Amino acid sequence: MKPNTWAGLLTLVLLCFFSPLARGAGVDQGQKLYLQYCSSCHGKDGRGNGTVTPYLKLKVPDLSLLKKNHKGIYPLSDVMAAIDGSRAIRAHGDRQMPVWGEAFRKEVEKEKYTELTALLKAKVIAEYVATLQK
Repeated sequence: MKPNTWAGLLTLVLLCFFSPLARGAGVDQGQKLYLQYCSSCHGKDGRGNGTVTPYLKLKVPDLSLLKKNHKGIYPLSDVMAAIDGSRAIRAHGDRQMPVWGEAFRKEVEKEKYTELTALLKAKVIAEYVATLQK
């Protein structure tokens, strides 16, 4: 591994242990973030029945079927990529999910490790979505 890769990995590990978000992480924090950022489209239960779905042109996917649709394996990294914008999702528009992506990044702008904190939020949300699986 390159030195920069090691430094990034070490920073992520340290952030996970010492970040206020990580200390409060878990189902409760994931649920809080999910409800704040995702439920208006995906619904409280993840089934694609959020309050704004009647106004959307595309059908919102049922997130509770992710594990079932991936042969019994929850695709954590794919879900994180959809949340953090590293994987383009047609319904989300550009890679920053304009519904809330800009606010998601601005919340952590004052922190030293903006991208890592945003990634940690994506991980906490993705782990909560795992609890919604049928």
